Amino acid sequence: MIKNNQGKIFQMGILAGIVLFVLGSIEGWLSSGLYLIADPAIWTKMTGHWWLQALIADLVIGLIFTLVYGIFYQAIPDKGVGKGIQYGFWIWLVGTVPGLVMTFLTMAVPTELVVTWLITGLLNYLVIGILLGLMYRPKEISGQIH
Repeated sequence: MIKNNQGKIFQMGILAGIVLFVLGSIEGWLSSGLYLIADPAIWTKMTGHWWLQALIADLVIGLIFTLVYGIFYQAIPDKGVGKGIQYGFWIWLVGTVPGLVMTFLTMAVPTELVVTWLITGLLNYLVIGILLGLMYRPKEISGQIH
């Protein structure tokens, strides 16, 4: 599967990363007040090209998200958008939720901010799951899907 769709997976991964960056920027702007009520000592200083580092991180996450979608494509039930929604939900459930539970239990981050991250994380992964569900089609070779 990966061998046959490398270019497509790369392009969709970059798009997913850009979408994550845009959605994260919107979330940060809308919830900026919640960041201000937390102890400033827990945050890294956002100087220099922090936004470029965030963009690179989101691009890598988008590529990984898309690559794993392609690898597990046949194992995800449903088809099209439904397949993407399920994938986005499961990635959020096993990837985002455990980390945020530990953040809530061990760090001085306001509860409202953790809840915001839970909700926006779910929305972000559902959105890029929907995009992948709409765009990704496995390559067919001799009547078989690969």
